[in-house]
Amino acid sequence: MRIYLSESDQIDGKPAMESILSLCKQAGLRGVSVLRATEGIGAHGVHSTSFLSLSSDLPLLVEAIDTEERIAHALEIMRPHLNAHLVAVWHVSLMKNDWEASDA
Repeated sequence: MRIYLSESDQIDGKPAMESILSLCKQAGLRGVSVLRATEGIGAHGVHSTSFLSLSSDLPLLVEAIDTEERIAHALEIMRPHLNAHLVAVWHVSLMKNDWEASDA
């Protein structure tokens, strides 16, 4: 699951990233990462960093990898809070340290 946010977004009166991470924890997700992009184009135009100015509204990606059931449960919990934020969900195959394939 991937949730697309920006640094200035708010959810439930808190920074969106903080709210989403809290909801992920509440849902029991075990593998969640937040990625900060250096540049992006979205509904509100281009967001970019440069040597001259650092934007405070850069794109953020919250990515979670877990079982299909846990992702579905997390989406049920998050849906009332996500408003117009874009969410992508797809099936993946994982390779663990021992290189055995695992579906999630």
